[in-house]
Amino acid sequence: MRTLQFTANCEKHTQNNAQGKNACLVTQAYVTDLLSAQLAEYGFKAESTSSEENLAVSVENHPIGLGVNCRLNEDGLLTCQISAHADEQQVWFKKIETQSMIKQLANAVENTLKKDEAFSGFEWKG
Repeated sequence: MRTLQFTANCEKHTQNNAQGKNACLVTQAYVTDLLSAQLAEYGFKAESTSSEENLAVSVENHPIGLGVNCRLNEDGLLTCQISAHADEQQVWFKKIETQSMIKQLANAVENTLKKDEAFSGFEWKG
């Protein structure tokens, strides 16, 4: 699993002058919506799940369940986790393919978020 941590200027995404944690909840929903709309440009199909902070991502020709989950942490930073729900019994070639897809998804997420000037300080963990 890869984790992208970044700073969000949450107030830039609110229209009703929400502040603090409320503003960051709006930003969290904004990130999910942004990724849902923009990841298609990179060949991924993204669908929101029942929670506004989760996004299920898939790739048409690859039966690999990829997921992006963004949430606000205690420090006021948004953290997006990218995970693959792959079969542990896969043959080695499929495992390599899964890792390749995770790297492509990670690049797509980072490039999408970097287009928004409200986000900065991108750092990959894990």
